[in-house]
Amino acid sequence: MKRRWIAIILGSAVFLALAMLAVLGALFFAADTTGDARHAFTSPSGQIDLYLVETCEPGGCTHQAVIEVPGPDLAARQIRCGIDIEAIEPVFINIDLVWTPNESGVLINYQDGDGRTGSHALDFERDCNA
Repeated sequence: MKRRWIAIILGSAVFLALAMLAVLGALFFAADTTGDARHAFTSPSGQIDLYLVETCEPGGCTHQAVIEVPGPDLAARQIRCGIDIEAIEPVFINIDLVWTPNESGVLINYQDGDGRTGSHALDFERDCNA
């Protein structure tokens, strides 16, 4: 009879410990308010890869573009571009990208989670650092 009670008590303790770990894990997951979103696009010619990155933390979001182009030795070369979009919440939920005819820039049309829309013109020569 004692063994049965010991087994019940130990089993209950193990179950409660596992339940507590699950609750703590859920709390840590829910408390992580930072969000990084990365969206990948390829130019119509296939020569340029464009990544739009949105990083949100409490107090605001930052946005940047990373362009990957073939370098002189045909190895990929990355160019970073800052994007001036003021936002407290993520805005890169839905993105429609329109490339310029010579692929020297894009028009970024975006929509946030509440359906608000915006656009930003990105000229690679003007806005980006090689």
